[in-house]
Amino acid sequence: MAAGTPEQISAAFAAAINSGDIEGALSLWSEDAAIVGPDGAMVSGREAISGVLQALIGNGASVHIEVTGLYSAGDAALATGKLRMSVPGQEPYEGDTSIVLYTRGADGRWRVAIDAPWGLPVT
Repeated sequence: MAAGTPEQISAAFAAAINSGDIEGALSLWSEDAAIVGPDGAMVSGREAISGVLQALIGNGASVHIEVTGLYSAGDAALATGKLRMSVPGQEPYEGDTSIVLYTRGADGRWRVAIDAPWGLPVT
């Protein structure tokens, strides 16, 4: 699943998760990407992220992402946004503090480098 610009990655990611396409979702992440949890703990590397994405899909998660700001310079872009996620049997999550760092690789493709879907923890 290709996303030619940082703006397209969020929509492509949500579509892949919502359709159960783990490979498509995972292709949008760099090899050494990381997810920052609400407590600041990080899941690093595409293999570890694969487990997180498989859990989302396996639990029937539905994801909607709205990019509210995008700031780019060269081969890096920082997005802010709102995440809505629902999982059957759980309270829906709605947050407006998501932060994602994208990088453009040598192949010219943009990918997620760091995702803080719940925002960054205050220390």
